Amino acid sequence: MEENLIRTNGMIHYNDWQPSLPEPEKRKAGKHMGGTKNVFWRKYAVVIIGAAVFTLYSIGLSAWVNWKAETRVRAEEEAKYQQQLADYHEERQKEQAAQYFLSGEASREAFINQETDAVAQVISKLNLDAQKYTEACCMLARVMNKTYPNSFQEVAAQPQQWMFYDGTDTTFSPHDREIAESIVRPYIEDGIIPNGLTADMVYGSWSQNDFVLRDDYKGSGTMNTWRYQG
Repeated sequence: MEENLIRTNGMIHYNDWQPSLPEPEKRKAGKHMGGTKNVFWRKYAVVIIGAAVFTLYSIGLSAWVNWKAETRVRAEEEAKYQQQLADYHEERQKEQAAQYFLSGEASREAFINQETDAVAQVISKLNLDAQKYTEACCMLARVMNKTYPNSFQEVAAQPQQWMFYDGTDTTFSPHDREIAESIVRPYIEDGIIPNGLTADMVYGSWSQNDFVLRDDYKGSGTMNTWRYQG
């Protein structure tokens, strides 16, 4: 009986023993998030980059379109302004002519005489009739040209424009006046101009025995020339 008791007391009771297991490793904070970001970038990188490139392209395209539109508008406005300027100049010519022709300040005939005298004063300083006629026609071309004054008197008064004439000596001969009137009167009364003369022939070259008009200031190889032929 005692032997059985001892054996019983010496027995190992396995129900009281528990195996010792290692504790699970604690997950570090944020470690799993880094992996999520990498996966997200790999998956959507092309889409993100494409969206960024498209956005930049859209901004650049919009800026270019706006610039082109602004340039076109400026060009149209400049053309409109130049046309308005030309129309104003033409209207001013008509108004001035009407003022001279119809007002009580100066009759039509008096105006023609004043214009003729202004031309005669300029051409009287040249020697040959061919030179005088050609120079008178140069004054007419300037009257017709929109970049110059629209009367012979104003054209004659432009400083340093006419050979040997500075405005101090206003004398002229009856013959000089006849030449001047043959150019001035037909133009004022009926708009007649010598054959071949254009509003571009505003530059003249003088030599001892010649006077020639040209449409280029510097005298290029493609310029046109003109002389009075009667």
